[in-house]
Amino acid sequence: MLETTYSQKMKLLLDRLRCRIKLPEQFAELEHRRGVLPAEALDMRRKARVYCPGKLIVESFATLPAIPRNHQYVVGYSVDISETGIRFLHDTELYPGERVTLWTSAQRITCTVIRCRRLNECCYEIGASLVDEDIALEDPQDVSQPEQETHGNKEFMN
Repeated sequence: MLETTYSQKMKLLLDRLRCRIKLPEQFAELEHRRGVLPAEALDMRRKARVYCPGKLIVESFATLPAIPRNHQYVVGYSVDISETGIRFLHDTELYPGERVTLWTSAQRITCTVIRCRRLNECCYEIGASLVDEDIALEDPQDVSQPEQETHGNKEFMN
């Protein structure tokens, strides 16, 4: 029953929200990437990263006092994931220390933003560490009207 509720909320959000990301050319073939990412010469990572391309929902809150944000849901794209972190694309700049919840096709993941890099005017590459806490699926905000949220001080219209 819990999976059905989560799946229904995820589908509802994806159906109601329009993706605002403009993918840069380097991510044009993102959907077709599979497997473990190749290591780079100066890569100091402890864990291997695996491609996991797909749409996800980015749920953000006002988690940093200096950055006012309304609670909002936005469509993003996952790029890759490891045991300790995830890389995803977002249409809005996020700042290190901000917390977001990612709704993937399988589960909700709470993350802390570690880095953010602007790729173009509507695409930011976010690196986030996974937070080790269990989120109850019954706790999410009401998702019946996500378009009512604000986004970048503008009405979040589809």
